Amino acid sequence: MFNNYREILSLPGALKFSLAGLVARMPIAVLGLGIVLFIQGVTGSYGMAGIVSAVYMIVQALAGPGIARLVDRLGQAKVMVPIVITHLIALALLIVSVYQEWWTGFVFAFAGIGGATVGSVGSLVRSRWSHIVDSPKKLQTAFSWESVADELMFVSGPVLATVLATAVWPPAGIILSMVTVGVGSLLLYIQKSTEPPPVERTAEAKGHVFSNPGIFAIIIVNIFLGVNFGAIDVIAVAFADELGVKSTAGVLLSCLALGSLISGALYGARNWQAAVHHRFGVAVSALAVGACLMLLANSMVTYGIILVVVGSAIAPSLIGANSVIEQLAPPRRLTEAFAWLGTSLGFGVAFGSAVAGNIIDAFDAKTAMLLPAGCAVLGAIIALSLLKLLNPRRSSHEARLEKDRRREKVVEA
Repeated sequence: MFNNYREILSLPGALKFSLAGLVARMPIAVLGLGIVLFIQGVTGSYGMAGIVSAVYMIVQALAGPGIARLVDRLGQAKVMVPIVITHLIALALLIVSVYQEWWTGFVFAFAGIGGATVGSVGSLVRSRWSHIVDSPKKLQTAFSWESVADELMFVSGPVLATVLATAVWPPAGIILSMVTVGVGSLLLYIQKSTEPPPVERTAEAKGHVFSNPGIFAIIIVNIFLGVNFGAIDVIAVAFADELGVKSTAGVLLSCLALGSLISGALYGARNWQAAVHHRFGVAVSALAVGACLMLLANSMVTYGIILVVVGSAIAPSLIGANSVIEQLAPPRRLTEAFAWLGTSLGFGVAFGSAVAGNIIDAFDAKTAMLLPAGCAVLGAIIALSLLKLLNPRRSSHEARLEKDRRREKVVEA
């Protein structure tokens, strides 16, 4: 059943860079939550915690495509090594600024610098896969594998970060992120054999990522999905807190990740016949149904079970989004196109965590669940209504028609 995974991981250097990338992208699983737990643990405010986390996420989203563009032009190691060093310094100063009660503007500034220097490690790893594999089928399996790797982080990371931050020391989740990103980056960027070569600034390389409307459609849907994820992070902590078991909040997030891990593994192991954009539409629709089920949660057990259901739609949604982007994006702007997926999710996560935090402060966690449920439904409606734009065959056909029209105009002139 898992021969597909064995085939791609046997490619030269594949397992090494994938494992290094797994460690280096631990921040996606623990840093946002770590900031929430740290700020809320020190200040006592979920609203403040959500806003600081939102600053981190928004700046990360804004900076991600620019970093990816530099990576396409200059190479991964040359760009990312100084960026990682800056990231670690910024997070250290964030911790100091909170404990020393510096001006709040410094807290926001260091959170923003930390976000601006995260980069999109997932997009860098997926670009390496695109560089070494030789067929769309293998590439889909590789993207599924990376989704499974992401969820491994989300299964273990939130539990570890929550326990460390609540039972040991409030900034422990942030420190965990710092250690893993430092070690993982060191292991990843020294691997030169699988690093995609820098792209010369040719006319093709200058093509805009959003020249294809299908990519724009995916980005819009991803924003709504991001609201779902960001809100759930904060809601899970508050829900457990309201029940008097805050230290177990990470278990809820691990339930979410567990569902995604299992579905992601099964997704990549199967040879699908349906077109990838159709699968994406089904996945985001299933996610919307699961998000609405959260409104039925009345205990840690029921909420955990529902989050497993929600999680089972996450990996297929993200794998589908990456696969569609890979088929629609200009080849010389692939890293940047992948980074825009992270940017759109980041905007959504930032909005979701900030708004959910303020709803919780004003009402309760159960009321805040209306936010992810509503946004998941809107995302599914948009995806289904724009499904034709996500068809790579249609996009290629339209591109050929456009070229023919241009040639006809030249001849007529």
